[in-house]
Amino acid sequence: MEGFVDVHSHAVPSGDDGARSTEEAVELCGLARAGGTRVLFATPHAHAEWDHYPLTLERERLFEEAFPVVSRVVSGWGLDLRRGFEVFPTVLRDRDPHEFLLEGTRAVLLEFPGSWLAVEDDSSLVLEAADRLLAVELVPVIAHPERSLGLRADFGIARALVERGCLLCPNGDSALGDNGPVAEQAFWRLVDEGLVALVASDGHSRQRPPRLDQARRVLVERYGEASIEVLFDGSAMPWIC
Repeated sequence: MEGFVDVHSHAVPSGDDGARSTEEAVELCGLARAGGTRVLFATPHAHAEWDHYPLTLERERLFEEAFPVVSRVVSGWGLDLRRGFEVFPTVLRDRDPHEFLLEGTRAVLLEFPGSWLAVEDDSSLVLEAADRLLAVELVPVIAHPERSLGLRADFGIARALVERGCLLCPNGDSALGDNGPVAEQAFWRLVDEGLVALVASDGHSRQRPPRLDQARRVLVERYGEASIEVLFDGSAMPWIC
């Protein structure tokens, strides 16, 4: 195994709830590399204007200044650090989705809203945004679906997304129980039903570090190495380069 591809992290400072400094960013990247990650996407939140972390010019500037500093250090360790965003669905109503591509792919990481929205809004917003991306031949990668009230209330939503061509990408720490027993149960159900395309760390900080190696270990114990490798090696992604 060459290493993991982690499409979801907040490992580079951007003014969101991820790394607060380039020093912390380098530390998080070091943890990811030591755990077996070879490609790590830094995906700052791109929230709607009314939410916690709207993508302001100041936040974009902070990210663009920090990224090359961190990348220069971690490339020496064999870690390929790439740009991306974790996009809130309604942002795509007013912005060109190509602005938010996961670098080197035709994919956009789309945030599946968590418990702060009503069930009906939760699912309808994601389905709408997924259709916007698919209409321009981009691939929606759906972040942490197992944490969504809407999906947990109706697994038909997960099936509908997969049937459309979306890639479901739950957080590995949900398999470890870090997001509570309900999210953990939803994680395993998604995997059991063959709905998961890849697993990501969603690493944020020293308190929420990237732990894909630990997530992989528990999946191997349950399913065997051969059947879960595709969830970690990046082969599900629509690569351009």
